[in-house]
Amino acid sequence: MEGSVRRSHIGSLPFFGATRPARDWLLAAVATVAIALGVGYHVLTLQNAAPAGMVGKFVYELVVLFGYLIVYLFLSERFRDRPTSSIRVFWSPLIAGLGFLVVHYLVTTFGKPPDMPGLASASLGFEYETGRPLVPATILKMTVLSLGGAVFSFILLLRFRDLVLVKRTRSSQRNWYLMLGLMVFASALTFGKSPESEPTAWQRLAIIPAVGFMVVNSLRLSWIVFLRFSEKIICIGMAFILILLLSGIGIMEDSVAADALDIPSSYTFIKHYSYPLSQFVTLSIIFGILYTATALLSLFFHLPTTSDFQQRAGELAAMHSFTHLVGQVMEPDKLYSSIVMSPLEAGAASASWLAIPDRSSPSLAPMVVASGGMTTDQVLSSVDVDAIFDEVKESGADVLLEQAPADHRVRLKPGEGIGSLLAVPLLARDEVLGALFVTKEVSQGFERDDVNAIGVFAAQAALAIDNARLFEERIDRERLSRELAIAREVQRKLLPQILPAMAGLSIAANSVPAQEVGGDYYDFLKLDDDRLAFIVADVSGKGTSAAFYMAEMQGIFRSLSRISTSPVDFLMNANVALSATLERNVFVSVIYGVVDVAAETLTMARAGHCPAARIGIDGKARLLRTNGMGLGLDISALFSETLSQEVINLQPGDVFALYTDGVVESRNPAGAEYGYDRLLSILCNNRHEEAGDLHSVLFRDLDSFVGKAEYDDDTTLVVLKWHGIEVSKIASSPAFATTELPEA
Repeated sequence: MEGSVRRSHIGSLPFFGATRPARDWLLAAVATVAIALGVGYHVLTLQNAAPAGMVGKFVYELVVLFGYLIVYLFLSERFRDRPTSSIRVFWSPLIAGLGFLVVHYLVTTFGKPPDMPGLASASLGFEYETGRPLVPATILKMTVLSLGGAVFSFILLLRFRDLVLVKRTRSSQRNWYLMLGLMVFASALTFGKSPESEPTAWQRLAIIPAVGFMVVNSLRLSWIVFLRFSEKIICIGMAFILILLLSGIGIMEDSVAADALDIPSSYTFIKHYSYPLSQFVTLSIIFGILYTATALLSLFFHLPTTSDFQQRAGELAAMHSFTHLVGQVMEPDKLYSSIVMSPLEAGAASASWLAIPDRSSPSLAPMVVASGGMTTDQVLSSVDVDAIFDEVKESGADVLLEQAPADHRVRLKPGEGIGSLLAVPLLARDEVLGALFVTKEVSQGFERDDVNAIGVFAAQAALAIDNARLFEERIDRERLSRELAIAREVQRKLLPQILPAMAGLSIAANSVPAQEVGGDYYDFLKLDDDRLAFIVADVSGKGTSAAFYMAEMQGIFRSLSRISTSPVDFLMNANVALSATLERNVFVSVIYGVVDVAAETLTMARAGHCPAARIGIDGKARLLRTNGMGLGLDISALFSETLSQEVINLQPGDVFALYTDGVVESRNPAGAEYGYDRLLSILCNNRHEEAGDLHSVLFRDLDSFVGKAEYDDDTTLVVLKWHGIEVSKIASSPAFATTELPEA
């Protein structure tokens, strides 16, 4: 009842599927015809100077009552779409009652007939015993007063129905319709009775249950608790005026009281117009007086509790908004502002602020991120937020200062704005995410239910903040995942997409990063028709930083290979180029070599890298351990002094395996390393295979040994197989022009 609510009852009176305007016109037309027929009946009795017979009277009553039933239905349809605020509900019968009083005064003061001997009711204009009108004006009075009284009583019932059925239940609806039914039944018992006849015992008995249900419905006052203080004051004034108005109309309805006060009785006119209608109007006025009186008393009793109810309603509204807030994720500033404003909007505090740990601070000192009722500067100058926050964080419990100015952490004097202070932790998953501070201007301002309500606010706020943090972390992870996917694709394209074809040489190579991106690198570069440079490098560490240096290594390889005279010369130049950019704790291990197919030699140098493996056609295996330290470890002459290179004369069937430590240092579930021995064994046993097949066999064996789909370190393997000059003639055919990268 606090706001205006429109209710839709489309089709509540489905007259042959008529639309609303058509239905209204139809109801109005039927009611007008019925009332006009009633007027015609009285005109006939006036002209005939004699009352109508029993049949005519019976038909007249039916027609008139049917007409007023249509009037009730018409008004019911009209009021169904009206706003149902309590002030409007009282306003409608007030206006209707005042209108009825004005009509009553105007109608009863003109057209009086002269006194006629032997006719006691001559002053009223109709024959009292029969109700036969004596002058045309009496017909008008009877009709107008009956219509006015009926319309007023109908409006009174329809508007009070909206109040009675607030928070409706089946029992409340049943009680309302039982009251209406009993009122109709008590009125129907007067059907066909003479207006001057005394009420029978059955008529009196029928009124008792009707009045009983009036009392029951008069206790339906739940709409009052939803009113604000100003609305209650307005309703008290309107209810008081309405009681006076109903009492005045009741006096006019009572012929005895009206005669005593020398006031014309409208009841007499309505009773002679239609005895059942007058009975229904009287019962409606009785209900109006009962309901208005109980509402007036209840409004008075609820005035002192208005502020408490509004605070509880505010708390419920805040809780509802918090529940909605938890399901949403918003910008931190907006979220923090919503949290601090909720206790203020609920009326639970005069000021509030939110403090959370500053994650950019080494000590995680609290910072005030939002405030309401006070500015952040006022908060920091008035309260030692850090000290109170530390107590809340350590205890994980509420801190309540009932006499806040007496506490050394509050820098204000009594009466300067903070009388009591409550700090509540924001707990989520056993972590204190922050603290919600609320204050009141008076000392001992927080009752236990206030503390409980603010505790609920804090719990919901903690959940909202935690959800926002998790969502932000998820967004960061997804963004990082997308960036890493892009980086991995870029890194993949830095590696050779098509392996070069050289006379007498077959190649297979692949690299598998342990994470989205890795620090392993291999590449090939044709220096001329007979010479092919190759490199395998491993940046210390893994991940994005290693991948960055891997990309830099590619640029160095592509630029220095053509100008370097030997592998040692290349490594010395590369060390100088890399040392300027490498971090202190980062180095790059490299194995670099050149295959000269014309001279049938392979010249190789190593800078701190895993030794290359050579398998001859006869099955002899050895590790090529040339000297050298990793790139970036030293930029002095010591680096060049430790370097050495080896020139190997190639024999048909020679197999060379170049790899990173991710191969030989891979571990199985038992913790054992794959190792050099197993590597050489697999190479020896499968030395007769082509380079691609040998590469695949070795990776399958590595997967079987590790026993899982992912490696702990970046893993790179390059296999070179020398076939000899005779085989090169076959390999130079179009089918051997290029070699696709094998699958790991």
